[in-house]
Amino acid sequence: MKNTILLISLLASSFIFSQQIHVRYLKVLSSFTTTHEDLYIKDNQVLSIQDSVIVQNKLTGDWTMAVNLDHGRKPSKEYFVSDLNNDVEKNFFFTSSIDGRGFFIYDKVPKVNWVIDEKQTKKIAGYTCYKATGVFRGTNITAYFTKKLPYSAGPFKFYGLPGLILEIKPDNMDHEIWKAESVDKDDQSKIVYKPQFLNKDKISLKEHVVAKEERMNKIFAKVTNSISSSMGAHVKNNQRFTVEQKYEWEDNEAN
Repeated sequence: MKNTILLISLLASSFIFSQQIHVRYLKVLSSFTTTHEDLYIKDNQVLSIQDSVIVQNKLTGDWTMAVNLDHGRKPSKEYFVSDLNNDVEKNFFFTSSIDGRGFFIYDKVPKVNWVIDEKQTKKIAGYTCYKATGVFRGTNITAYFTKKLPYSAGPFKFYGLPGLILEIKPDNMDHEIWKAESVDKDDQSKIVYKPQFLNKDKISLKEHVVAKEERMNKIFAKVTNSISSSMGAHVKNNQRFTVEQKYEWEDNEAN
């Protein structure tokens, strides 16, 4: 009898992992804009695609500052490629665009030291989710994950919990927030999980961060110049408006 139960459990587990999971997240980009991110999981492979379609805030009817000042150029789709694992570090490959130039970047992301509180729960997309907290690259974050979907994955570069992350947000920001709107456990989309992006320049994460911040500093300079000097306003350089506030090499440089 025990052997039969074990066999049924193994078959059920095999069936779950052979299906393709699709989670659609609403992502809050800023106080003014939102977009969507689609996460796909199948056979130990993970692909997350952040949409290029940005929804404008109806109250302002305007794009974010960065988009306005980048010659009206809208964001491109961004891809995050990885595999399922629960190691202390995880290999990510992701795309990015800076001033119209496309990049393909390798990133080794350390696992968050999660603290789980199973007394704190909420329903998200029909699933009971448990609260977890931790620090991700210098930012205190709160996540909600479900054990009903046993995948150590989530949107963007988040992973490391004993279940799929359906909501995650920084504790001190009103943006960089992801929340699942829907979950399809038997998605039939044709997904290429290991895209090559041969038309994009391959660079290191550090090179990408430097290039991105140089571009943002030019934008900040435009903002400062456009503000009347009588207002006494100034926009600081090297501000990071993302959940990634401090990278691993910066810890090493500080020591």
